[in-house]
Amino acid sequence: MARNTDSPPNYRWNFTAFTLDYAIFLLGFGFISPITVIPAFVSQLTNSAPLIGLASSVFNAGWTLPQLATAQLIKDKPRKKRFFYVGAPFRLAMPIIAIALWAGLANQPSAMLTLLFVGMGLFAMSDGFMTLVWFDIMARAIPVNRRGRLIGVAQFMGGVGGIGVGLLVGLILKNWSFAQNYALLFTCASVCIAFSTVATLLIREPPPEEPHDGTVRERRNWFPLLASDRDYRRLMASRLLVGMTALAAPFYVIHATDGLHLPESIIGTFVIATTIGSLISSGVLGFVSERLGSRFIIHVSSAIAVAGPLIVLLIDLAGGGRLTWAYPLAFVAGGVARSAWMLGFTNYTLEMAPPGIRPAYLGMGNTLMGVMAFVPAVGGYLLQGTSYTVLFATATVLTLAGFAFTLTLRPAHVISGEHTAP
Repeated sequence: MARNTDSPPNYRWNFTAFTLDYAIFLLGFGFISPITVIPAFVSQLTNSAPLIGLASSVFNAGWTLPQLATAQLIKDKPRKKRFFYVGAPFRLAMPIIAIALWAGLANQPSAMLTLLFVGMGLFAMSDGFMTLVWFDIMARAIPVNRRGRLIGVAQFMGGVGGIGVGLLVGLILKNWSFAQNYALLFTCASVCIAFSTVATLLIREPPPEEPHDGTVRERRNWFPLLASDRDYRRLMASRLLVGMTALAAPFYVIHATDGLHLPESIIGTFVIATTIGSLISSGVLGFVSERLGSRFIIHVSSAIAVAGPLIVLLIDLAGGGRLTWAYPLAFVAGGVARSAWMLGFTNYTLEMAPPGIRPAYLGMGNTLMGVMAFVPAVGGYLLQGTSYTVLFATATVLTLAGFAFTLTLRPAHVISGEHTAP
């Protein structure tokens, strides 16, 4: 695989800034994970399974759906860092939620749920907006053969700290009363995200890329190009099917605490398990990606993703009992799969996309993935109308189909060579 070894301007500075930004963000998000903490919090305010699923849906929808419009906005702009300053203020939604909890708004569940959904939605939209800019700058600031290392190092740093975060989450939920415990978790998340934002703003944007022949035409006609790209369609089908783990993932915590009657403090153990999965991903797959490429990471992480709902399905069929000890393994699998998402699917997109319209490829992909934002809510309706067994079995089968589809992907460097060939 051909690799570019030239170092762009400010390479070391930017490598550090990107790494700290991502690592600290991961650390902060561990306090309010949409897979563990947020569903548990919402379940304290309502018994509605669809609403519990919607808690994850709101974040995912806010992060993905606006990205196509964002890509259209920034695609022709040679300098993009200024857009960080547009999105950053909306991150204040997180401390606003913390303040509301400290003030006792949880005593009014409807108002608290409304603020939570609106605040998480605004935060997610700003982060999704900034993410396209972040990736476009990273593609110019970090050579392709160093991106896997950057992501791996950042995820490893965030993972090591995340073990401590998991311990803190368990202790806070066990020893603090509701809703001060969740107020403290949102406060800790807000502090970390503030430091992450500072690191984001310290990134030094490299000069714009020299356009290759046809780039101006492609920028103007990017939608027909994407629609006719067979490799891109295969990629999106793979992403959508593998992402069907989201159908069941938000309900693992509810199944464990309400269905199997495990203590609420087990959530801290699940956060640690997710972090261990992230560490495995970053410590191994980040460096493997440099040698074997993003397509190999997609294959491995998609296979591991199947293990999450499969493990919980087997535990459910066994009625808990002796298999209960294996429950954290589902979160380990989820941690590996989610952490490898950037190493695999995102890096693959960056490599295969024509240089002039990377934001369009990323934005279209993430907007299409916005469909997945509503999958947890669909999972809630499925659970409400059937059972945990049906929910977990459905997620397992669909994710397995996604893994099979990833085997049809071609090497990214071959596709990129075809895009840039005269």
